[in-house]
Amino acid sequence: MKGFFWYPLLAVIVSLPAIFAFFFSKSLYPIANISNNISLFFHFSFLGFFIIRAIPDRKNDYLFKIIFVIFFALIALLLVTGNIKKINGPAFATANLGLTIFCIIYYYRLFNDLPILNLRTEPSFWIITGIFFCMTLHIPMYATFNYLNNKVTSPSYIVLKSVAAFCFAIMHLFFIKAYLCSVRPHKR
Repeated sequence: MKGFFWYPLLAVIVSLPAIFAFFFSKSLYPIANISNNISLFFHFSFLGFFIIRAIPDRKNDYLFKIIFVIFFALIALLLVTGNIKKINGPAFATANLGLTIFCIIYYYRLFNDLPILNLRTEPSFWIITGIFFCMTLHIPMYATFNYLNNKVTSPSYIVLKSVAAFCFAIMHLFFIKAYLCSVRPHKR
């Protein structure tokens, strides 16, 4: 948990231009989209490394590094070839797919043997569960983001964006649960 506060803090900072654009000036959307696209590198790297460090019995560390580098390169390629002033749905879907794969590996390694941890009080379990919930639901939304942006009506599009925001809110609730697990004394 040490140092994990950087992820939610940066999420708030990156979200501010989008919030201002939504409520005050639509002209801020390109700036919000640029900061959101660039923050994707931090999003994937920070959460990816967190999950990798939490994976029990990391026998094949080189495999995790290869997976990480492949997804990082794909994200970079998708961002470079796309319009930086618009949300790059395929890049976000790729990042979320990579994080989902890391979460699945974590769960497989954790539950392959009987857990020696009390998962109800294990902060990393709650964080990874929040990441898994949010990223898994976001993959289809971001994969079809560019298509839906041009095909659905504005009210429907706002509902879809609200679902994405709801998923992030749930993920951060899991982060709060993890924080509470880390500050409460564990009863055995």
